[in-house]
Amino acid sequence: MVCTNYFQTESGPVMLGTLHLHQTTVWQLEIGAEDFTCEVLLDGNDLTHRSPIRVSYEQVWQVLQGDSPQFNGGKRKDVLYENTCALSAFAQQGPAE
Repeated sequence: MVCTNYFQTESGPVMLGTLHLHQTTVWQLEIGAEDFTCEVLLDGNDLTHRSPIRVSYEQVWQVLQGDSPQFNGGKRKDVLYENTCALSAFAQQGPAE
């Protein structure tokens, strides 16, 4: 699970977006120096529509590992990355223009 201040979609930004990424639900993954792009399922009512997204690394404040969609993110061993300063800065300043 990737917790972001926001990520970009074809319809605009998704604020405080959480992405549940799994090998069966991510397509066209491209990892760059400053962000990653991929296609994901954003519409639970249309599982055929793959939405392109862009996630800037500077907007990621936590990455968690889980073994099921209902995993408990409160376990410290599941936290792969955490940057609460990014979340605090976003709360004070808002999205980058």
